[in-house]
Amino acid sequence: MANAYSILVYALLGTALFMDRPSNKIDPQKQNRRFALLACIMLFVVYGLRNAFLIGNDSTSSYLHRFQEVDKTSVMGWVSGENWGFFLLMKVVSRLTGGNYQIFISLVSAFIMFVLGRFLRKYSPDSLQSVLYYMGLLLYPFLFSALKQSIAMAFVLLAFDGIVEKKPLRFLLFVALAAFFHIPALVFLPAYWIVKLGFGRNYLLVLAGMLVLVFLFRSQILHLMTSVYDTSISEDASGFLRGKSLIMFLIIAAALILRPPTKEDSLYTTLMSFMGLAVVFQTFCVYNNTFERLADYYFQFSILFIPMVLDWQQETHSPLSDTTEHRLKQLLPYAVGAFAIYRFLSYIQENEEVFLPYKFFFQE
Repeated sequence: MANAYSILVYALLGTALFMDRPSNKIDPQKQNRRFALLACIMLFVVYGLRNAFLIGNDSTSSYLHRFQEVDKTSVMGWVSGENWGFFLLMKVVSRLTGGNYQIFISLVSAFIMFVLGRFLRKYSPDSLQSVLYYMGLLLYPFLFSALKQSIAMAFVLLAFDGIVEKKPLRFLLFVALAAFFHIPALVFLPAYWIVKLGFGRNYLLVLAGMLVLVFLFRSQILHLMTSVYDTSISEDASGFLRGKSLIMFLIIAAALILRPPTKEDSLYTTLMSFMGLAVVFQTFCVYNNTFERLADYYFQFSILFIPMVLDWQQETHSPLSDTTEHRLKQLLPYAVGAFAIYRFLSYIQENEEVFLPYKFFFQE
């Protein structure tokens, strides 16, 4: 049975096919940017115009309750575990809209999709691949529940500009804003300096040091993490987490074979560094799956990293023969894209109590 999510996939693929006609290939980069814009509009329609009282997880329970009670709570009286930025946003929107929760959800959704669209238009070599991986890596379904972290992750995408353009103040500003909404976003703070190490011995030593530190202070980190969530997220999800860890390792392995990082390829090397940092935090999900939330601040950049790995137009230092490399880069985007679609739609069906039956805001 067709639902909004499968229709979204069909619409994305149909739009990409239409825009990829030979007559439209005058400026492929411009077409790529146009698709990023259209794709994020389509993502927003399903995400931002849903019935906020019915579709989602935390957004239909704890966040809804917080929003309904926000005007009864003073800033100074707000519980210590909450994030002030998110509270202030709820309070302002509640005052301006007369307590309209649906508008609040739509505004948050619009901001996140705007930032995503800007990120893809600016950096992605293939927006269709990026959007499919955004869905298949389950970053898109994550938005339907984790509002605070979703806003913070959007600010982290904006902080990425500071790394690329070597503007530390800009980087620090957006990381601070991210932490204002979700304290664990501070896990991204070392990124600006770690990527300067490149992908070599010093970087690997830093990863090893981080593994040791996270191990030693895992209980303190867990306490900090659980104090900023409205509900417990420590339920057993070992099978899912093992699968996600495997995906991370496969991404890194494919990258090392198809496009080994070099000093000259700074943007790509930065993203490769992020993948290693994501693995460090994901490793501790065997201790508690809360650490997955820390990993996601880095892992979200895989929507840019994977298309760059598979970009056949880039010169690489792959150990494979030119013919083998070219064939793989022709076939893998289709195979990985198909897997992403399958994983996204399967996840929706497996969690139908959260996502189905889908209803827009105007449907009861």
